[in-house]
Amino acid sequence: MAWKHLLLWISIMAFISCFFKQKSHKIKSGIQFLLPMGGIRMLFLLCVLPLACTGCSFQKKKSYLIGIDPSWFPLELQGREARLFAFSHDLLTEIAHFEKIRVQEVYRSWDNLALGLEEKKYDAILSSIYPHLYEQTKYSFSDLYIHTGPVLVVKKQTELNLSDRLAQKEIALYSKEMQPLLVQIYPQASIRLYPTFPEVVEALVNDIADVAAMGHLLAIFYTKHSYKEKVKIATPPLSEAGLRLITLHEEQNELIETFNRGLAHLKNSGAYDLLLKKWDLNLE
Repeated sequence: MAWKHLLLWISIMAFISCFFKQKSHKIKSGIQFLLPMGGIRMLFLLCVLPLACTGCSFQKKKSYLIGIDPSWFPLELQGREARLFAFSHDLLTEIAHFEKIRVQEVYRSWDNLALGLEEKKYDAILSSIYPHLYEQTKYSFSDLYIHTGPVLVVKKQTELNLSDRLAQKEIALYSKEMQPLLVQIYPQASIRLYPTFPEVVEALVNDIADVAAMGHLLAIFYTKHSYKEKVKIATPPLSEAGLRLITLHEEQNELIETFNRGLAHLKNSGAYDLLLKKWDLNLE
């Protein structure tokens, strides 16, 4: 606070005045005007300097190291990893500013990211690790800050009822990891795997498949750019998969709470949506 800085300044000036009277008449005159008696000056110095320094220490921001894998493995982003990295960096920066904390990013490869957390080389990581019950015994998870789970994509003119079980319909799919979830949600549908993402979308556009399934971020790209006039996203994300701030279990509860509070503020203020739009990660 300003008054504590003033006290610190006065104390330093008093110290200089006491021991270097002959060095600077200007300093001596200024301090003597404030504190005319030498003994009082010293007493004031001894009492106020610790208080002023203590006051300054209270202002020191808490600092956290956050591990990040810029490739976001195992997410399928088809060359848009840098956009997600930039969005995540800006999000951390905004939260740190609002919460008055200091955040330093540490970059690691995907196969060393969680290991570094377990070895306590940083306080938290940004990761797509899913909060299964067994993972919750190892880690603490923040609120989800961006969805990456599967969505269904249909042709522009198609109206898909969210309660539709897709009986006798074909779902075009690239990622084998999504297949068990789709089988669980749509047991009456036929699921067909394709070797590339473009082939999945082409199968939909050419009426070979009725529906395509892909990760939320990839679907945003295809529906806003490559196939903007041909396809659209028909469902919200079908799971809670996404990116979160993750710490070792119960070891950084304050950081988790701080991140969640800052994230909620950004969403409520509209700043979150602006960041999504800035990095072309928003739905139109």
